[in-house]
This record gives sequence, structure tokens and C-alpha cells, in this order.
Amino acid sequence: MITLYDLVFDRDVRPSPYCWRTKLALKHKGLAWRDEPMGFTEKQKIAFAQSQTVPVMHDGTEVAKDSWAIALHLDKAYPDKPLFPDDPARAHARFVNGWADAAIHSLIFPMVVGDMMEAVRPQDRDYVVESRGKRIGTKDFAGFQRKARETGVTAFRQALEPARRVLREQPFLSGRAPAYADYILFGSFLWPHTFARNLELLDRDDVIWSWRERMLDLFDGFGRKARTAAE
Repeated sequence: MITLYDLVFDRDVRPSPYCWRTKLALKHKGLAWRDEPMGFTEKQKIAFAQSQTVPVMHDGTEVAKDSWAIALHLDKAYPDKPLFPDDPARAHARFVNGWADAAIHSLIFPMVVGDMMEAVRPQDRDYVVESRGKRIGTKDFAGFQRKARETGVTAFRQALEPARRVLREQPFLSGRAPAYADYILFGSFLWPHTFARNLELLDRDDVIWSWRERMLDLFDGFGRKARTAAE
């Protein structure tokens, strides 16, 4: 049985975009797994993998950490329904992986950091306040978030233009059907979806909105069923 160590917030909300990449990859493969929820202050749970961050996967005797490494492991161990059908697809997904991490997440984080403080588990809050406060240079998370949203949504939509240009020509980033490149970016959207309040990142007439709707419908609505802090 595959065990996936997954970040957990209060009320069993699962926000991590990186863990979402792995869960979508597992769904793509048709593989079952067992969740092992882990809070920010429970890093001892993944010490066996010499990792400080999730996702971490225990697959039989194999251990994989980092969402990209896990995707590569899954394609090697379970070659049916490949996440990377060929070398160009893997190279394309590698670009999307780096682009999402560097350009997309850096724009989302300031717009959700205040809501994050309200959504984390009580036992993790001191750690998150300290670590995220150092990152942004203040502990006025609500004020920081409010200011970030004033210009952040416009900047975020502009940053999505590379994906927009692709999706004007085809239904998914990966072509006619979704693959790992799509799961990467979709995971980025599921991150704020699970806990951010009063934040709409897309216009309804945006081609990326339509793509996101298609992604939400995948795997019997797996993304739509994600537990949210509002529930």
C-alpha cells in the first residue's frame, strides 16, 4: 500500500499544492493510497525520508520525496497511464513545474497568508506565525494580505499568460488529455481554494477558468470534493 504524507490544516483541510500534484498523479494512475496527515510541527513523521517538507511517499520498500521526484517514481514503478508520455512531455512538465514554483506561488502566497493564519491547526499556529512572519517581514498578516490583493490579482492573471496561450489552442496544457503539467498548475489553484476567503483569481471569460472547470471535473470531481475551511 502506498502511504502519502500530506500537510493538514485545521478541520482536516489539505492545502499543499505539492501534495495535490501527487494526489492527482495517483488518481491519473488509478492507484489507491493511504493518507498520513502531518502538521507543520510534526516533521518527525517524515524524518525517515530525510525530508522537512511534504509530500513524502512510502511505496512498499521505496521512499520518494518532493512532488517531482514522486511523479518520476510513479511513472517508473507503474508505467501504465504515463504522466510523461515521452521526453518532450517530461521537459514541458519540468518547465511548468519550475514556472509554477517560482512565478505563480510567489504571487499567490501574499494574497492568502492572512487566511492561512486562521486556517492552520491551533497547535501549529505559533510555528507558522514565526516562520511566515520572518518571510514577509511583519506579523500583521491580515494587513499584508489586504494590501497584496489590491494589485496581486491583476499581476497573477498577467503571469498566467503563457498557460493562456497554450489553452487557446488545446483543452489541456498537455494536449488533448490532462497529464502532469496540468496537475502542477491545478494544484496551485487548489491551494487557495481550500482555505482562502473572498478571493477569485480568474475571470469567468478567461480560457483558464474553463480549463480549471475541466480539471475540477476530473476523477469524479476529485478537486471539487476537496474539503475547505468554509465547511
